Amino acid sequence: MVRQRLMIAVVVGLALAAMIPVAPVRAAQTWTVLAGGGTKDTAITANAFYPRTLEVGVGDTVKWKFLGFHDVAFLGGGGPVPLVVPEGKQLFVNAQVMLPAGGRTYDGMGYHNSGAPPEDPAGMMKFGYALTFTKPGTYEYECLIHPGMKASVVVKESAMGSPASAAQEAQKEMAATIKAGQAAWAATKPDMMGKTVSIPLLGNVKDGYSVMRFTAKPLTIRRGTTVTWKNLDQMEPHTVTFLSGAKLPELIIVQPQKQGPPKFLFNPKAAGPTPQKSYVGSGYVNSGFLLAPGNPMNIPSSYSLTFTKAGTYRYTCVIHDPLGMRGTIVVK
Repeated sequence: MVRQRLMIAVVVGLALAAMIPVAPVRAAQTWTVLAGGGTKDTAITANAFYPRTLEVGVGDTVKWKFLGFHDVAFLGGGGPVPLVVPEGKQLFVNAQVMLPAGGRTYDGMGYHNSGAPPEDPAGMMKFGYALTFTKPGTYEYECLIHPGMKASVVVKESAMGSPASAAQEAQKEMAATIKAGQAAWAATKPDMMGKTVSIPLLGNVKDGYSVMRFTAKPLTIRRGTTVTWKNLDQMEPHTVTFLSGAKLPELIIVQPQKQGPPKFLFNPKAAGPTPQKSYVGSGYVNSGFLLAPGNPMNIPSSYSLTFTKAGTYRYTCVIHDPLGMRGTIVVK
């Protein structure tokens, strides 16, 4: 009788257990973050990640789609990683920024970096980076190439949203960035006072935009006028470079090493200033790198040049020439 009662109890228990709904096992999801972006004519560049805050679940994978020259870096509790490493009078791009590091999963520890994408647009479109998140937490990351370009991934046991809703939010945020950049660009003109002209180079960390143009139309000035370019963009360096028919210099020179990773030298011809204070339409004349005021390396934020001969002169930013950052000055 005891054995029979035990058998009945087991059968009843199994029957009741079968009636209790079992929560389905959650399938891992893949989410997409846009790294950069901007207008089709590249006049306004988005230097931000979209969406800026992304909530995912444990075991989910985030893929970054690169729409500009950016990297994705999780410091994992480590200290800051500088972009530029000075050696004497030479400037090098930090290999920790240029080269990938870390594995394919992330639990909040250790340095993980996508590395920098190829500089050519065709190669950049094929460049991607993905991480699978294995532990709940809030993980901030950044682009080490553009100061202030930061975002976060919030990892929970289960995400409340969906990859589709996150993609919609990304497009909404990018549209706001572009709108802010276009408004700032439309409202800005060179400041002309007698024989001095000031051209601001615009960008805004909070809104996430950089303007990749000097002036909206050719600048017409009188002979003897001094033009000053002022970089107000905390995210982007620029140059003011008159090639006078010469070839655009390479920005970065890769130097292979017998041991360890290669070194990435900023070409001194692009990074360093030339001594000329005036321009007569000939010779290579360059501002060197211009960074926003207060930068930690004390690199100049402005550059002035006096135009002493009538003519039409074209110039460029060596860094952003591929994005169409070129200008024209007409001297009468």
